[in-house]
Amino acid sequence: MPKISVILPVFNTQDFLKNSIESCLKQSLSDIEIIIIDDKSTDSSLKIIESYKDERIKIIKNKENLGTFLSRNEGIKIANGEYIIFLDGDDYLENESLEILYNIAVSKSADMVNFGIINKPIIKNATLPKIHTEEILGEEITNKIIIKDFKKSWFIVCAKLFKTALVKNAIKQLAFIDRHLISSEDSILFFVICLLAKKSVGVEKNFYIYCQNDGSIMRSINKERLLKQIDDRTYLKNALDYLSQNKDLSSHEYFHQAKKNMQNMLDYFICYSKRFLTKNDLNTTISPYFTYSIMSFKFMARWQIAVKLMIFILTFGTKKL
Repeated sequence: MPKISVILPVFNTQDFLKNSIESCLKQSLSDIEIIIIDDKSTDSSLKIIESYKDERIKIIKNKENLGTFLSRNEGIKIANGEYIIFLDGDDYLENESLEILYNIAVSKSADMVNFGIINKPIIKNATLPKIHTEEILGEEITNKIIIKDFKKSWFIVCAKLFKTALVKNAIKQLAFIDRHLISSEDSILFFVICLLAKKSVGVEKNFYIYCQNDGSIMRSINKERLLKQIDDRTYLKNALDYLSQNKDLSSHEYFHQAKKNMQNMLDYFICYSKRFLTKNDLNTTISPYFTYSIMSFKFMARWQIAVKLMIFILTFGTKKL
């Protein structure tokens, strides 16, 4: 049994992929497996993957493009490591990160080890997620991360090490999700993981390097993709409601408040996608940007939103920030 399974979904990241894979192969902890899921890439990604002959690499070739959520699930199903870490195909890990994280997880008997994420190149004044380094037990994990620190947390599965049994249990609870998702797919998996986790710890180290990929799906803006983002996030809101029927999850003391927070977050991101559309696209009489700005008061500094709204109003809606 390897100590850690790295789950690495890949779709058209040929310019970043070598760095991503080699950051795993160069880890000071060698007892790992690297499960790479090629999600029907149309560039040279699969060729790059197959050029590596290291026996620790396992390759899954999706027969169709499934999206990150379902691709990760394919990797999780065959993972044999004691712990799982998620890595995207355009990002990488610092060389000694897995050894340090594994030792912390074992010594603390933790289900989840949180660590930092940093942008490359560095973005000045970038908002980064709070690293929950304190020891948190049982139901307080959800209370602390999703409720008390709601505005400071990022509900993503990267930049965390999880016990494999915990992640396998989480995707079992989410087996009803069978659609291709392009947005916010991390949120529902992380939500369920928090509900199921028994012990969370962390380390104040930026081990996860998020690379700025201007060609990434998440960075492309067009009407079709924006409408798909809105549809996906609406679907996830409904999926969270569906989880209310799961007694193992909904009996959690903080389930309903945490679910409400997650749905509020999805509403915000739906509104964010709408800000790039027009009133005609959405068949509404109210400016999508104006609606987004009002909702932003819940999530961003009030002075920032006030300035944006003032500029928007003074320029009669011609300038958006």
